[in-house]
Amino acid sequence: MKYFRGSGILLDVAAVVEFSFSDLVQQPTRVASVVEERGRVVLRRRNAPDLVLSRATDLTELAGFARLLSRMVAHLQTDELAETVAEALPWTRYLNDPERAEFVKDLPAVIQDCEDLGTFVPLEVYLTQWRDTAAILADPELADRLTSPIKKPLGKRVTPS
Repeated sequence: MKYFRGSGILLDVAAVVEFSFSDLVQQPTRVASVVEERGRVVLRRRNAPDLVLSRATDLTELAGFARLLSRMVAHLQTDELAETVAEALPWTRYLNDPERAEFVKDLPAVIQDCEDLGTFVPLEVYLTQWRDTAAILADPELADRLTSPIKKPLGKRVTPS
């Protein structure tokens, strides 16, 4: 476990504190005090994605990290970046060579977009789409079914008016 000493309190940063969204609405002071102590909490919601509540300074730190990552990636040669990506994201080995090259080529621009936009959402979308592609290619039967021509019509053709 990793620990962080802040404000005189020894914290286990690996442990994530979770609350329901209702807890935030009903006991905002309690939830806010845990955010102050731990840095962030996960708010569980029914029928919706969970949320993370954190200190505003975390956004500044993430922006700094995005800048650092963007600059580091920009200084790597393509083959070095490809090797680093393969080590960090082992699922990329399921991409064929042209796809892996495209992934590595476009990655620096996506990271730069994150810095420019102040959010990691573009990187999340980019990684999810490529990881989903790799998952399909990792299953030869599924990849074959999805890439082979449709043998019989699926229904009536609708002509737009």
